[in-house]
Amino acid sequence: MKRYIPVLLLSIATAFGCSSEIEFTPIAPPSPAGNSDLLISEISTAINTDANANGTRPHYVEIYNGTNESIDLSNYAIGYFATTDAATLTDWTFPAGNFLVLTSKLDKSKCYVIAAQSADATVIKRDITWGTSTNASNPLQLSGNSAIALLKKDAAGTIVLGTANYKIIDVFGSPQVARVTSTGSSSARNNFVWTIAGETDTRNRTFFRKATVNNPTTDWNKAKGTTAVDSEWQVSADRAWDYTNLGLPTK
Repeated sequence: MKRYIPVLLLSIATAFGCSSEIEFTPIAPPSPAGNSDLLISEISTAINTDANANGTRPHYVEIYNGTNESIDLSNYAIGYFATTDAATLTDWTFPAGNFLVLTSKLDKSKCYVIAAQSADATVIKRDITWGTSTNASNPLQLSGNSAIALLKKDAAGTIVLGTANYKIIDVFGSPQVARVTSTGSSSARNNFVWTIAGETDTRNRTFFRKATVNNPTTDWNKAKGTTAVDSEWQVSADRAWDYTNLGLPTK
């Protein structure tokens, strides 16, 4: 909408012979506050025995810096927790080998991708490779039932990784939230999953954090939601992995 107020005032001033100048100082819009911290922005799950997976595990975790400043990643870590059944609820734990202390810096509006060894490097562009391709209970095997935590150094944190204390600030999946039982896999472990955005089979999908999510959360029940509307996550169709947004902020 065009504004005619300055022109109108200038016309009035001229008409009445006013000699003083009228200055109009534009007011800049406030800058956006930005996200409060890093968050998990994209994840891919897959069962390597699925015919459409071509024997690979295109597993990766993407972290997004939506804050207004560059962030030192050495203050953060990624933790991996493989659940073993559908019903057992337990606290997060990260034994040696199941966490990765990050390094480098992440500029604002940029993403950092952590990929499994088995992920095709020509398709899954990554900043770092983590884990093993042989043990389904070790990182970075993501089949819909393994949880990922983003941790941050905190002197009051109760989780010790190496010699530093951390607290969990964001999650995808949680050992404290029950899974549901599905069918179709020859491996019993691959037949229980978390429902996400109302989807009950989340074993072969790409997940995108919605652009409207500004803050990390440890409340997986709330984040996963019960419908496509109330979930914090967008979900690709089954076995329709989408890597077009990998390394970029959510579409």
